[in-house]
Amino acid sequence: MKTHISATIDIKLLGELNRFGREERRPRSQIIEMALEEFLRKHGAEGDEIVTSDGRFTGTFSREETYAR
Repeated sequence: MKTHISATIDIKLLGELNRFGREERRPRSQIIEMALEEFLRKHGAEGDEIVTSDGRFTGTFSREETYAR
């Protein structure tokens, strides 16, 4: 499913986007979507992955102490 958004883009960047779109015969929205997917893939935004560690809590927890404030 796709949705409509509004974005403010630098005029020079928009010019490059339009030029590239004409060369590739692709609409701006498709080029922006492809660039965003590439950016997120490179920067580790991979879906539902949860970062974990081998550490564990070894202390104690008291609800009374926590909520008595």
